[in-house]
Amino acid sequence: MPHHWPDTLDLFAVVMLLTITFGFLSCGYLFMYWDFQAWLRAARRVLIVVRNYLPQIPAWARQQTPRCLRSFGLRLPCTEAELLHAYRKQVKRLHPDKGGDRQKFMLLQADFEQSQKFLQSLEEVAVNE
Repeated sequence: MPHHWPDTLDLFAVVMLLTITFGFLSCGYLFMYWDFQAWLRAARRVLIVVRNYLPQIPAWARQQTPRCLRSFGLRLPCTEAELLHAYRKQVKRLHPDKGGDRQKFMLLQADFEQSQKFLQSLEEVAVNE
């Protein structure tokens, strides 16, 4: 009886070889994608740290964040835009019309105004230097 290629065993071996080869290539690309995503997240954190470094702010101010900024979860150096974003998040949670406590909301308002004045004074100092 003549032997015809591919018989069942040969066909199975070729299909398994191709599956393993393309499987390894696919896994390599998948791992490369995940690694690239992790690298982008790490680069984003580094860029944020570099962006937030402002040498015109004194060393004591960078280490000792005022209470008014800490109440928003911010640390020096920060911008007024970051303060406004944090303020709006807190307002959504603490506003009396949304079921929040009126006293805590008033304290939040006072902290926001004090934080704005503090950040503006830091900007004025930086401009005058």
